[in-house]
Amino acid sequence: MPLVSSGKPVAPHRRSPLPGRAFPIVAALVVTNPVTACVRAPLTGNCPNVEAGALVVSEIYGKQANSSYSQWIELYNASDETIPLKTLRLNFLRLDDTDPVAFFIRDEALELAAGEYVVIGGGDLETEPYLDYDYTPDYYTRDPKTLLISPRDLYGAARLKIALCDVVLDEIKYDDLPGAGSLALDGSSPPDAAANDDDANWCVDDRDIGPGTEIGLPGSPREANPPCP
Repeated sequence: MPLVSSGKPVAPHRRSPLPGRAFPIVAALVVTNPVTACVRAPLTGNCPNVEAGALVVSEIYGKQANSSYSQWIELYNASDETIPLKTLRLNFLRLDDTDPVAFFIRDEALELAAGEYVVIGGGDLETEPYLDYDYTPDYYTRDPKTLLISPRDLYGAARLKIALCDVVLDEIKYDDLPGAGSLALDGSSPPDAAANDDDANWCVDDRDIGPGTEIGLPGSPREANPPCP
């Protein structure tokens, strides 16, 4: 079983977890195909007292033919408290209600300060510094010949739900991830869990930031999105 990458805390300092209760967490990924999934040991820990809407899905970067950037999901802390992210669960479901998958954040140290962003993706944190957590150990594809693993692709269209223990923090539906750039929530105001329910508040961030070490259009991981046109 591949080891979990350590992740890098987004908050500038570490705070004690929010008060909560002990809660058993089920296995990391529900699987039907051993080539594209992994069932890891269950998680246990305290459930922080976090209200719905505290974390907001603000940007998604999917599979792209002409990009060297990893696929990722960006979340924003819309609360006024630092939120510990261990046991955060991301659930994906295709729009035809098939192929549900889910994975957990397992990093004990990863937390998100109020008003900040965290980027969860499939890639090496050392070589891809725009990522804060690598989901590959729980969400991957295994080559049937070499048995090597690689990050599994995000669904191009899906329902995405994020939850801590039994509290659903945010849920969105997206119809089509762009082939270049990211699907970004309108950056004219801070991300909001009610605003991201409206398709009109999403647009493609396909800005070209100029020469760099990566190929493709990067989106705006870890920072505010540009306003939608």
